[in-house]
Amino acid sequence: MRSTGGIALLAVASFFLSGCSKPTPATADSATPGGGAAATGGSFDKKAASAEILGADSAFVRAMLAKNVDSLMPYYDESVVSMSEGTKAVKGLGPVRSAYNEAVKSAPQTLNFQSGGVNFSDDGTMAWDYGTVSSTANNAKGKPVTSYGNFLNVWKKVGGHWRIVAEISNASPPSP
Repeated sequence: MRSTGGIALLAVASFFLSGCSKPTPATADSATPGGGAAATGGSFDKKAASAEILGADSAFVRAMLAKNVDSLMPYYDESVVSMSEGTKAVKGLGPVRSAYNEAVKSAPQTLNFQSGGVNFSDDGTMAWDYGTVSSTANNAKGKPVTSYGNFLNVWKKVGGHWRIVAEISNASPPSP
């Protein structure tokens, strides 16, 4: 996470997201991460839970582009482990916050995600999502550079809210 340029932004951004290349409706977001039908009890609703996770992804994109790191932190569990290609694992909320504070300094211009899907454990307490990500940021010479990668996030239902407990990403060449 301490690398420079577009790859650093890509690595940190892809830690969190499964998002979509099309925007998620604002109604999918909530003031409380993980809010909604699946979080309030009753039977597990995969469609609602998936919408909650994709809504969090949509909020993440807006927060990254606005450089608002505080808006990202409620989606993480205190025990989160983040890993990206070429860096050591980052453990806990404080180190993850520090990594995002560094990432937003590269002034991301674009951030696009394509979800490969959201999957759930049989009991509905765990979820994982995966996909591809691209981002454009200026390099040290001020020239825009686009980076590409893949990600996998693991979510856990904690106190009725979806929280990321593990995330991993790597760089990849652009798709043909």
